[in-house]
Amino acid sequence: MFLSGHTHKKNHDLKNRHVGSRCFILGAGSSVKLQDITKLEGEYVISVSNTFVHPDFGLIKPRYHVLPPLLQSHGNDVKSEEDFVFWLRQMEVATESAEIFFHLGDKAMIERNGLFNNRIIHWVEYAEWDGDFDRNLNLESIPHINSVSELAITIGLYLGFDAINLPGIDHDWFNGVLVHFYDYEKEHAIKLDPKKLDFVDAEFQMRRHAEIFRKYKYLQSIRHNIFNANADPRHYLDTFPKVDFDSLFVDNSEREGASAS
Repeated sequence: MFLSGHTHKKNHDLKNRHVGSRCFILGAGSSVKLQDITKLEGEYVISVSNTFVHPDFGLIKPRYHVLPPLLQSHGNDVKSEEDFVFWLRQMEVATESAEIFFHLGDKAMIERNGLFNNRIIHWVEYAEWDGDFDRNLNLESIPHINSVSELAITIGLYLGFDAINLPGIDHDWFNGVLVHFYDYEKEHAIKLDPKKLDFVDAEFQMRRHAEIFRKYKYLQSIRHNIFNANADPRHYLDTFPKVDFDSLFVDNSEREGASAS
């Protein structure tokens, strides 16, 4: 599918927009419950999917909000357009002025339902990937994803951030299918039918995560600037160097004192 010149130009203008700065990609993993994300106030934050239900979301005001393909990956047999629209209307309010990244396949649904009017929307498209680590970053041809975190990191790299920190990107699938920092039954507008998730067994998750972690290694190879902001040695995600979340907010005066001692 080809993009219009206007859409292509909008995405192209994002390239290296934030060179010299750092960002935090806020995931929905349960580890977020152990971290004080109010520290992200004033930082560049890229949030994903349903993270807008966090009670401190309005304080940190993410600059960007990212979603996976909706109708293509989760539609029809899983959820209807009506379900997505109900959820997206909540998201539209909670994300305030954040720039939104949607799959091009959801463009008709967004426009048909008058969603995110007067907001900056970036449309992305996906393509097959053979594992080639020499592939250039291109938001019009992103290697297919199994997790929205892959897209968010790709965007962070494209934006040129010097460091990309990952709080809440847990991938602890072995703890359950719907394990997040929020209560899925109470805090997600879309309710999945457990019977439709019977295919999500251990084999499915292991194969899926092998592909995700392979993609992570590709993304890390581009600039080696991605960090897992959960230093717990038992934390499952070991593709990226681990850093302590709190240590990323050491006051400048403390740094100077440490340097002088």
